[in-house]
Amino acid sequence: MAGFKKTSVELIITLLLILFYSIPLLAQSQNESYPIMEKRQFLSNLRTSEQTSRSTYSNAKHIEDLISKVQPSIYFNSGTVKTYGEKPVCLITNVQSLSRLNGASMLKNNIEMATVKIESPTDLNATIDLNIFTEFKNLKYIQIISAIPATELAINNMVRNNEGKYSVFFIIKNGDSEQ
Repeated sequence: MAGFKKTSVELIITLLLILFYSIPLLAQSQNESYPIMEKRQFLSNLRTSEQTSRSTYSNAKHIEDLISKVQPSIYFNSGTVKTYGEKPVCLITNVQSLSRLNGASMLKNNIEMATVKIESPTDLNATIDLNIFTEFKNLKYIQIISAIPATELAINNMVRNNEGKYSVFFIIKNGDSEQ
């Protein structure tokens, strides 16, 4: 009887060890999704982490400059490419034009930020597949701007293949103000 208890306890411990070591491997093998935050929260978190690391370069400031200052840009809507400035660093498009993005002839190598606009309620049913941006070698940030009422959950549900390659954040505009 003592041999049976010892064997059972060893078996249980072995099973628990196998389970303990296999859970992280299982979690890593699944497609991880990274949360998409509202712009103010995203920038606040970024500033906090920069202060903690005492970095001299500010990604938060760089992103704010990309958003608020005039930058060389490409506008891509309905298959039409309009480039303003040399070596554009920003791409502005809408959800409906994303499927034609890779076939478009444009300067993609210097683009750091892509802005995708949600312009109508039907756009909320579309998907924003981040794999569409693989040809943009310098892309770091994707900004989603909703011109219609939307929720954080609705925007998160639109985005596919968010594997952490890009920093993704959103803005919901109500009239002239941000929500």
